[in-house]
Amino acid sequence: MHKRYGDQAEFLAIYVREAHPAEGWKMTSNDRVGIIINQPRKRDERVAVAQRCCSSLEITMPVLVDEIDDRVGHAYSGMPDRLYVIDRDGRVAYKGGRGPFGFKSRELEQSLIMLLLDQDQAGFQTAHGFPLLNDAQAWSKLPALEKGTRQPLPTWARALAAALPRTTAAMLELDFLQRAKNPLEPKLRGMMRWTAAHANHCAYSEAQAIADLRRAGMDEGSILALGKDDSKLSSAERVALIFARKMTEAADTVSDAEVSQLMGHYGDKNVAAMVLLLAYANFQDRLLLTLGTQVEKSGPLPPLDVKFSKTGGAEPSPRTPPASTNGQTKTAALADSDWLALDFGGLQEKMDEQRLREARILVPTWEEVKKQLPAHLAKRPPLRIRWSLVCMGYQPELTLAWFACTRAFAEEAKQDRVFEESLFWVITRATHCFY
Repeated sequence: MHKRYGDQAEFLAIYVREAHPAEGWKMTSNDRVGIIINQPRKRDERVAVAQRCCSSLEITMPVLVDEIDDRVGHAYSGMPDRLYVIDRDGRVAYKGGRGPFGFKSRELEQSLIMLLLDQDQAGFQTAHGFPLLNDAQAWSKLPALEKGTRQPLPTWARALAAALPRTTAAMLELDFLQRAKNPLEPKLRGMMRWTAAHANHCAYSEAQAIADLRRAGMDEGSILALGKDDSKLSSAERVALIFARKMTEAADTVSDAEVSQLMGHYGDKNVAAMVLLLAYANFQDRLLLTLGTQVEKSGPLPPLDVKFSKTGGAEPSPRTPPASTNGQTKTAALADSDWLALDFGGLQEKMDEQRLREARILVPTWEEVKKQLPAHLAKRPPLRIRWSLVCMGYQPELTLAWFACTRAFAEEAKQDRVFEESLFWVITRATHCFY
């Protein structure tokens, strides 16, 4: 079996506690062929027995030796012997019965064949069934490159390129800016990104953040301490990571005092950069979790330093609209007593209260913002949206890259406006966002 499938699966034999030692349950069949082995008491004795076994039986597959405390044998209930198949994600795909009567190699082979077939098919789709293009196919969908070269694409880009090619291109540019050009110090940036990913239970982004931290020079001890031991962090770093976690888990509970403390450590521009980083992180994590994106075989990949043409690219793949229900859809009752208790006048009062709140950050004027913008944007009519003024005034490059994503998505998705605004309401209501 090792010879037949060794190029597709890794085979390992693990030598555990001797099942029939000379001083224990002896087997006459062993005596007849001269197999008389005392139970090893030390690891080097166990290794010597395993080496003798490999030599006598001419075993060609790798053989590992369990520790003398039998940790692997206990974990896998491996006495006297047992067969397992473990998939690429570390899950048990097949567990044979306890040997010798449960040692059924044909069962194992059948399970291995089925797993290999499933995993070959899985190479063309995400864990949640979204089709995956290969790199060449995905690049052919994207607009022409104006900067950079074609390199392996992240899995999420291969999942999105057919349906949203120009949006995918804009997202790749934003991903590079947030991971490589965000003005925050690289280790702080990576730690904040990891904190958001960990809070969102997004393994893909956790792995990506750790890879970015290694590239930034963080040692393995500090990486292992993430989320467990902050004793070696500065007070400013601790404040930033608490902010990252609260912004991810319950942004509406972040207090004026906490933001003021953060501003004292980092200043207006860096706090704006933090908010934009965390907004991107939470958007990206939700996308990755929905797609069921898995880390690339050669990943986690570094961000791609690329620029795309603003025109061109393939047309988005056609989408089939849902069939009409002819008015037969059942509407679920809205179980939100606080919202239902509000009338229009009460809503306006709450909005007026919000407008009277003092801003946590100084809102730049349009005249100040214009100085930060490219010439063609500075000529546009004045902006009055306050969060746009803050983001564009303090971090214009990150903000314009985000706007490029939302603009491309609007052009390609062409979503029904009522549906889109309904989703917007659900999200803002769920996150307790007054906006």
